[in-house]
Amino acid sequence: MNGRSHALLRGISFAGAPVLLAALAWILAPAAHIRAQDGTKPEITSEESQPSFHLRVQRNEVVIRVVVRDSKGQVVPGLQKDDFRIFDNNHPELITHFSFEGSEAAANAKPAPESTGVVSVKPAQPSAPKIVLPVHFMALFFDDVHLQFGDLTYARDGAGRYLDGNLSAGDRAAIFTSSGQDQVDFTDDRAALRADLEKLRPRPVFPVDQSECPPITPFEAYKIIHQNDQYAVQAAQADAFICHCQETGRASDPMCPTEATNLVMPVALRSENRSENEARYAMQGLRRVCQRMAALPGQHTVVLVSPGFLTVNQTFDVSGLIDLALRQNIVISTIDARGLYVLIPRGDATQRPLVIVSRPDLETAKVFNQDESAERDADVLAELSSETGGVYFHNSNDLNEGFRRAGSFPEASYVLAFAPENLKLDGRLHTLKVTLASNPGHYAVQARRGYFAPTKLEDTATLAKEQLEQMIFSQEESQTIPLEIHTQYFEGGAGAAKISVLAHVDVKGLRFRKAEGRNLENLTVVTALFDHQGNYVTGQQKLIQFRLLDSTLEHLTQTGLSMKASLPIKPGTYLVREVVQESEGGGMSASNSQVDVP
Repeated sequence: MNGRSHALLRGISFAGAPVLLAALAWILAPAAHIRAQDGTKPEITSEESQPSFHLRVQRNEVVIRVVVRDSKGQVVPGLQKDDFRIFDNNHPELITHFSFEGSEAAANAKPAPESTGVVSVKPAQPSAPKIVLPVHFMALFFDDVHLQFGDLTYARDGAGRYLDGNLSAGDRAAIFTSSGQDQVDFTDDRAALRADLEKLRPRPVFPVDQSECPPITPFEAYKIIHQNDQYAVQAAQADAFICHCQETGRASDPMCPTEATNLVMPVALRSENRSENEARYAMQGLRRVCQRMAALPGQHTVVLVSPGFLTVNQTFDVSGLIDLALRQNIVISTIDARGLYVLIPRGDATQRPLVIVSRPDLETAKVFNQDESAERDADVLAELSSETGGVYFHNSNDLNEGFRRAGSFPEASYVLAFAPENLKLDGRLHTLKVTLASNPGHYAVQARRGYFAPTKLEDTATLAKEQLEQMIFSQEESQTIPLEIHTQYFEGGAGAAKISVLAHVDVKGLRFRKAEGRNLENLTVVTALFDHQGNYVTGQQKLIQFRLLDSTLEHLTQTGLSMKASLPIKPGTYLVREVVQESEGGGMSASNSQVDVP
């Protein structure tokens, strides 16, 4: 060992046996193979890698987050496991997991055991805020392709007020748009979010052509092209005659009516094409947001702010988006930015007030189409929210309340889980229904409406990897396997620096399996560094395989095992998190240390 290595190991008591020192020598190299004294198979092998996190893996257990509200919209705490019922395709299922998350649980929770590790870097000053890892991620998605300026301005003001008063230490918010412009990734910087909100503007892909003749809405185009609705066709032809013949002084031209009729289908096709392209912008933007959130820990909420848009020809795209959100446990809440509105027949200021004097039946059909078009535009908002367990806020101008309901992370929620019986690995959609055993207070239950069956069951290794990743991004400290950490900071030239983390594991806490005269066990050790905002910075992962002779195991149970990780670091306040997971017994431990690097 060189002098620096001795310094790192100093302070930990070792039994001076040569065999034990050889067994511990692996920590000095990224990968090592420690052979037994008789030169046979290695007793300890170690492989080092960069951790890769994919937290949204598929599980063999279906997890449901449930929010229960009373008649006043207040969250109902205090319910127990027996108060809930879960139905999978109308078949009752046994609840295998139940937990409560919220202020009540936090107040009653026992404090986490203090880490016994020693931090040798300069301790954080008392004024330094405690690092809180993010647990809630909310994406505000503004459909700037469809939003009118007045609605967008009103909505962004409501979003700003909501962000100013509702972001807590464990929350991260982001702003995304259908156009892909004026976006900011997840942060707790309210000033950055506010500045980005001020930049939002309507960005239609195809600006409204005021001169287009005849004026045909996307819904009217759908009825003309796909349903051959004669009222819609004849109303468009009458409008075409007015704008193409009467307004141009050609009403007496015998050729003009035919020309006007021939304008209808090309204009309808252009209207439908514009509508589908703009809807696709919004759907693809939402899909990108869901994919971005898939790699993030904790709870995920998307708040879609939109006037709605026509999706009658894109049901597959909507279904695919819901599929993605359900698979990634993302809740999509929606806010109809139109608020409480009244449709005035032929009252769209962006279109010329054409009047079909001789055909009141066509005028009536135009009015009915206008009403139905508004409803069809809102269908996508209702569907996305209902199918993913979100909130659909509409028919109200109180957008402050809208953002509070759609954007706020519930102050109390219940997490239920069940293992589906006789589950077929066919990838099909299963409908879910969560109810209360008794509902004397007429409570409303909000939960996801379905899940997709896997195409294969996840193996034990995959589930263990998910548990490890969830523990890494948690703040919980656990001592299932006795664990201590010790950190040291090393300055380098040109501003370079490293922090060394020495973890000491009590081997008596591991469960070895005996086979062929060896004691077998695998240990996964992850060292993760989080910045002052709780964002993951860097990490190191080691896989240690034990194939110990009885004599070596005896020594290790007396002295424990030490492991070292070195991570690059810049000045600032950090949280060092060490997580250890064993394969044989399934035990897992985690320890935190907050440090201030000058």
